[in-house]
This record gives sequence, C-alpha cells and structure tokens, in this order.
Amino acid sequence: MRRPAPAALVLLCAVLAGCSAPERSGQSARPAPTASAPAASTATPAAESAYTFRLPMARYSYTEAEYALVQSAEHVLARRCMARYSLSYRPPAPAPPPPPVDRRYGLAEKGNADRFGYRLPPAPTPSPAPADERPGAAEILVLYGRQGAGGRAGKLEHHGKAIPEKGCLGQAMEDFRKGYEHPEGTDAASRIATRSHQESLTDPKVRAALGKWSACMAESGYSYASPMEPLGKYLEGPVTAEERATAGTDVACKRSTGLLETWFGVESGIQRRMIGPEAAVLEELRDRHVRKVAAARRIIAEG
Repeated sequence: MRRPAPAALVLLCAVLAGCSAPERSGQSARPAPTASAPAASTATPAAESAYTFRLPMARYSYTEAEYALVQSAEHVLARRCMARYSLSYRPPAPAPPPPPVDRRYGLAEKGNADRFGYRLPPAPTPSPAPADERPGAAEILVLYGRQGAGGRAGKLEHHGKAIPEKGCLGQAMEDFRKGYEHPEGTDAASRIATRSHQESLTDPKVRAALGKWSACMAESGYSYASPMEPLGKYLEGPVTAEERATAGTDVACKRSTGLLETWFGVESGIQRRMIGPEAAVLEELRDRHVRKVAAARRIIAEG
C-alpha cells in the first residue's frame, strides 16, 4: 500500500486532528438560527476518545454548551434589533447536537468504527420550520442585510429605516463579540494547539507506540505507518465491509498498544511546557471567555 509523503502526512494530521483555534471562526454569511435558551449540552466524546477535551489547552476553549449559549444570546440580540423594525423574529428550535467525535489521534471510538468506519457519524437533520413561521422577504432582508438582499445594490432600508450591512443577526454577532475579543490570546492558543501536536509526532515515546501500532496492524494484513493514513484513504464513496474491518482493527490495535494514552500523555506534557511562557495572555483569554458566557446568560435571561 502506498504511503503518503511525510510532509503530506503532517498536513493531514494537522487538518484531521483538530489543531485549531479555541474560538470558532469563519461564520457563514447566514448562520442557522438556534433557540434562545438551549438545554445544557454534554457534547463531549466519551472517555475513550475525549483527548482534545482533556488536554491542558482545553481550559482556554469554549465547551459546546458555552458556545451554544453565546449563539443563543446573539439571536436574542438579533430579535431585539428586528423589533425596532416592527418585525418579529422567532428562531426555530435548535437541531440536536451532532454526535461528538474527537479525531486528534485518529479514530478512537469502537462503536463508530463498527458502524461508520472512518467516517464521521451523520449529523441529525433539523425539522423544517412550519410554513407560517418561515421569514418573509422583509424579515430576511433585515435579518441578514446585504446577504439577504438578493443581489440588490444601493442603500438597504425597511420603511425608510436604514438596515445594517450585515443585518440584525450579523450586527448582533459582531457587537456582542467585540468586547471579548483577545487576538493575542487566540493566536497563542492556536499556535500551542498546533505546535504541540506537531512536536508530539517526533517524541520517542510516541514514535515507539506508533511503531507498535503499525506492527499490530500488519499482523492483520494492513500496512500503515500512522493512524492518519487510513483516515485520509476512506473519504469518499459508501462505507464498505473492508473499511469497517480496517477501522475496527485500527481501534483494537490502539487499545492493545496503549498508543492513545501514550500520545495524550506526551502531548499534555508538551502543552504544559508551552503554556508556561504564555500563561498570562492565556489566562486573560480564559477570563474573557468566562465573562462572555456570563454575559450571554444574562442576555438570554432578560429575553
């Protein structure tokens, strides 16, 4: 079996392992509305795979539940904005959270391996809003601004009142986040999350554990040097029995060789070392996260 070049493997690892900034970015132009008061979420993978969520850097990231609170607060602010145009805005009920999956060290969940191979579990499909609750043209224009204008040029107005370029929702998101942004802390967190993973790949303990995993896979007829290789192979087409068998063997070999815990332990140590010089800026980032979530709760409570 042809193996990817080392550089490609490192890139694949960085992409698939979740080495990203702790605060989500790249919001879509028209984000899907969520309910104004989400239920508490436990969207964290089971202990068998919750490695990213247990690393030291997780302290400086939002949990899924906290991020849902922030989103809901933004929609409350958007609803207040819509009311100033004498328009109603009722976000539909949120879709069930997608099954949490952690692939920082490759596939780790036996149940998912047996059912989905290397693919992510399918996300729940939200129920469509009733026809009488769907926004009309005016609501879409005011809610999304230029993105909801259908290519219309010129000044955006509703009954003579100017509409924000980003609409009520985009403006609410931007305004709410302004007071809690901390680019220096976000950059530090992203840098550490990425570099710690890259450095862990060169650690002798991890390399030895990877070698044991590879030998275990070879005993079943699979030739892989890294758990990231099969992740990159099975990306398209239907899930086959071969893929499920490979995935099941992959997880079994990770468990029998102790690869996951070894890798997690090594990277945890690397992150703790990297956090030291950046502790002050990272704690400021965490403080802003805490204050932002608290503010989101107040906004939701006020309605």
